[in-house]
Amino acid sequence: MSCDIPVQKGVRSSADCKCYKAVMRTFGSLQDEPPSVALEAAIRVYRYHHPEDNLVDANLTVERWVTSAEHVH
Repeated sequence: MSCDIPVQKGVRSSADCKCYKAVMRTFGSLQDEPPSVALEAAIRVYRYHHPEDNLVDANLTVERWVTSAEHVH
């Protein structure tokens, strides 16, 4: 049984995405910028890897990943 279960339809599991590290590295590298700028850049990286996802699903996925990572630290 996996603990990393998407809580909403359309939200991808970080464990199932090879682009997770690239998305999170992008977000983290922009920590000196406003959070909205860092999030937008991370979403762009995600959408590059998942052009098949609509904008809402991409936003939700990246927001969940970022929020989950912030709670771990």
